[in-house]
Amino acid sequence: MPTYNSQLPAVRCAQDRTPRISSNDWRCSRCGALLGIHRDGLMHVSFARGHEYLFSFPATATCRRCGTLNQATGAAR
Repeated sequence: MPTYNSQLPAVRCAQDRTPRISSNDWRCSRCGALLGIHRDGLMHVSFARGHEYLFSFPATATCRRCGTLNQATGAAR
């Protein structure tokens, strides 16, 4: 049974999904996913359900999108 939403055309707005890239961003070296943001000498990492962490350097994280191990070595952005 068709619903109201199923009769709407599938449209993807590229402008809404364009990431804002900053020099403070820590991104995955393989897929470019945002891993964290460098702020005030610390790395700010945010996860689903409101979990947020501040790490000192060096910071290491596994990308949730592709599984690549990434490392941020210090204050150099």
